[in-house]
Amino acid sequence: MKPVIVSWSGGKDSALALYEVMNDERFEVKGLFSTFSKQSSRLPIHEVKRSLIKKQANFIGLPLYEIEMPDKATNEQYEETLGQQFEQWQMQGIQTIVYADLFLEDIRNYRDRLIAKFNMESWYPLWKRDTEKVAEHFLNQGFQAIVTTIDVEKVSEALVGLPYDKEFLSKLPKGVDPCGENGEFHTFVYGGPIFQRQVHVQTSDPFYTMTGRFCHIELM
Repeated sequence: MKPVIVSWSGGKDSALALYEVMNDERFEVKGLFSTFSKQSSRLPIHEVKRSLIKKQANFIGLPLYEIEMPDKATNEQYEETLGQQFEQWQMQGIQTIVYADLFLEDIRNYRDRLIAKFNMESWYPLWKRDTEKVAEHFLNQGFQAIVTTIDVEKVSEALVGLPYDKEFLSKLPKGVDPCGENGEFHTFVYGGPIFQRQVHVQTSDPFYTMTGRFCHIELM
């Protein structure tokens, strides 16, 4: 079995990618990794608190590698920091990173170039799957998630904080990807087949980032 580390955002695509490799006899998952803002101790873009990401990993039963980044980190800072972690994994015999990307070629190409610098490889279990079928598969496996972030230029902010389910998908405007692969929305997974027990979360008041473009629901 090939040892792997899974890139973890705490959202539905990461959860489904993890589920796929956990059920693939070719792989042995050695842990998750997430990047956090040094200033806010939140997951960038998703704006979920580090404590909740750690709770997810704990309830899944996998170690979480926490990588801190300064706000507005340059590509050089980002790559140097990740590179240091990659080198540590290599020393442990881990050569493969699993990503949950679906179809954005530029992001995959960037990841692959970065990984190659450290003589490692990447694996994309969800790559080029039909995103409607991915969303359906996620729900059919019994996963539970909440919509934490909305790009208000693409989706109504009234949908933030709703469960990610068939009703939510039916309310998305035409042209919005059902997996939010273009950044239209993000999610937090709190239950499903990868969890030993459910992560209990409560919602509080919404807040905004990027001068009001992104609406987030506070999770507690």
